Amino acid sequence: MNNFQDPELEDVLQDDELRRIATLLSSAERGEAPLDDAFQTGLRRQLMQQAWGMAEGRDSWWRRALAPPGLAWGAAAAALVLIVAVVVYTALQKPGGLTEVVVASSLDGSKQVALQQPILVSFNQPMDRKSTEDAVQITPATNVVFSWQSNTMLAVQPTSHSLAPNTQYQVTIGAGAKTVAGQKVAAQQTITFVTQPPPAAAPSPTPRPTPTPGNALTGEKQLVAAGAVATGPILWSADSTTVYFVDAGLALKTVPASGGNVTVVAPDGVSSPAISPAGDRLAYIRAGRIEVLTFASGTTTELAVSPSPARVGWAKDKLVWTAVDGVYTQGANAPKQLAALPATGTVTVLSIAPDGSHIAYQQDQNLLLLDLASGKSIQLGHAGAQFLGWSPGSAHVLYSTTDGIAVSDLQGGSTVTLPSGEPTWSSQDAILLGSDTTLYQVRSDGTAQSKLADGTYHNPVWAPNGSTFTYFRGGAIWVATAPALPPLPTALDQASAVVNSFMDARLKGLTDQAATFLDDNGKQAYTGPGLGLGITGNAQFSRYYFLTQEIVNTQPDTARFVVRLVLSHGKIDVNDFEETLTLVRDPTSKQFLIDQASAGPRRDLGKGAEVVSVDVAADVVKVTFDSDLDPGTVQDGVYLLDSKGKRIDATVTYANRLVTLSGLDLKSGNQYKLVVLTAVRDVQGHNVAADYNLDLLGPAPKKTPDRKQGSSGAPASPSPVATPAG
Repeated sequence: MNNFQDPELEDVLQDDELRRIATLLSSAERGEAPLDDAFQTGLRRQLMQQAWGMAEGRDSWWRRALAPPGLAWGAAAAALVLIVAVVVYTALQKPGGLTEVVVASSLDGSKQVALQQPILVSFNQPMDRKSTEDAVQITPATNVVFSWQSNTMLAVQPTSHSLAPNTQYQVTIGAGAKTVAGQKVAAQQTITFVTQPPPAAAPSPTPRPTPTPGNALTGEKQLVAAGAVATGPILWSADSTTVYFVDAGLALKTVPASGGNVTVVAPDGVSSPAISPAGDRLAYIRAGRIEVLTFASGTTTELAVSPSPARVGWAKDKLVWTAVDGVYTQGANAPKQLAALPATGTVTVLSIAPDGSHIAYQQDQNLLLLDLASGKSIQLGHAGAQFLGWSPGSAHVLYSTTDGIAVSDLQGGSTVTLPSGEPTWSSQDAILLGSDTTLYQVRSDGTAQSKLADGTYHNPVWAPNGSTFTYFRGGAIWVATAPALPPLPTALDQASAVVNSFMDARLKGLTDQAATFLDDNGKQAYTGPGLGLGITGNAQFSRYYFLTQEIVNTQPDTARFVVRLVLSHGKIDVNDFEETLTLVRDPTSKQFLIDQASAGPRRDLGKGAEVVSVDVAADVVKVTFDSDLDPGTVQDGVYLLDSKGKRIDATVTYANRLVTLSGLDLKSGNQYKLVVLTAVRDVQGHNVAADYNLDLLGPAPKKTPDRKQGSSGAPASPSPVATPAG
């Protein structure tokens, strides 16, 4: 065995491992009964797939074959596949040479084939090119070009340079294919695979955090030296240019955010400073009175109140303050009590909401929120919870729990838990988490968490611009700029994730899990006639894909999906049908839930061209087919109707399976119908099996993702992770 020499194999097998395999196989005894056919076929396919994987990253021969003339072929990857297939099959054949033409492809059985990938077919013998090309049949109908290497590897490439998305292809090599020696393929052989969905549109470039082992912050510098500064609070001017602080001697001071000299505003006895929402006034408590500095005039007015004020804030343009017995504001002639504080236990007011509508206070060991409008209080968390801050819009509050930081609405409903730290919530929905050792940034829904820096970052405070912040280090005030968060998922992205999770649960037969993505209306829809979370019958639910998806309303966000469910028998797709789903964002949880659903009839596949994707915009509708069409049948065979059934004037163009209806003016929320008539034919002369109708809605105007959810009081909600359809 060690002395085996084959000059021909030595010339082509340049890999020591391949030589070893060839040596072992060629020296094997051939008198034994042949192996089971299924085993031989499986082994050949496995070896070919492994060889194909070894060639990944190389400049493949089929790309050069289909490129403009003049480029070299260099067929290393394809040759490797061919050699392994030929050597293995030669060793397994009966004595006397090759007796069967074997057809194989690395794509056979694949479920996520790239759209730009050619269909590669290998043969174990050199083939006659013309008879083999004539014997190739492709379903759905596709215009193709052929290219060869060494008469044993055939590349079938669509003339459009792309396969149709979300489509099962069957490539059949008929019995008319012959070898160079004239031997016919014993029986037709079929390669079956499914293509992946179309690529998602690229998002607009947006600054993203760049967490590194180092420091992602910029512009770090010390504003106020150590030893002269108390632990807080820090205030920012409305234009984010000036920092206000109270020093260790209780003097109110200011310093430019860019650095510079410190200026004294009030020399002593200052507590609870607060800047008005308009940014034109600064209020603080001094010597038992409330003083208000008007920036424009530089004048200070005093307000003597009784009982003595403990904390001051603002409700729009009006002062709000707390005293030992309640919460007050200015009345016509005297202070007016807005709400009373509890008269029992030890009560300490901790903070007034930025909009002046609520206060956070502690009663003994409990943390509570007081609604000034109703006078009612609710408890946050368990005993011992600590108040940590407000959202910029005052609709959410942060407090400590045993597991971290709770993000709660004003009714005490905790929506998400963040890691522990010292938080500050920006107008851009970013929360910084400071500590002795690290600084993290995270979105209010718990996503996009990244470490920005190592080091001490105590009590960070965002500026109104949402990019600059102050913090304490070693008793000094520092300032820095943080990188922007990654862009929020769009409403359509969030709705898509829900539909994917819903369909994936049904694919796995987990109907109880699927039901969690339905609201009450949705649950009722799936218990009615024609719909069911489970799909029964001889054909099995095997995959799904989105036919069309669009946002059709806002406030609340409403999305509409048409999902095609594909049913298979064995590995062949035999039927499909469509479900139309309407999702509405729940006002409490902010999650999308399926609110309405309906199903269309089942259709048999393989009977003419089929629509596989519809993109709807206000001015254009793009309809993608799985087949190449006869262009002469498109103009009058594909059109759009309005809600009254009247045909809409449009310019209809066709190229590479794509029918485009342009020059439209679709109104948001209006009903339309896409019509495909049986007059539409594919390039093989097959008509569409039956008229096809698809109900559409005019899309809502597009808007950029809302990065200011915190200021509006509604944090973005986490959604299930999207997975590829099918």
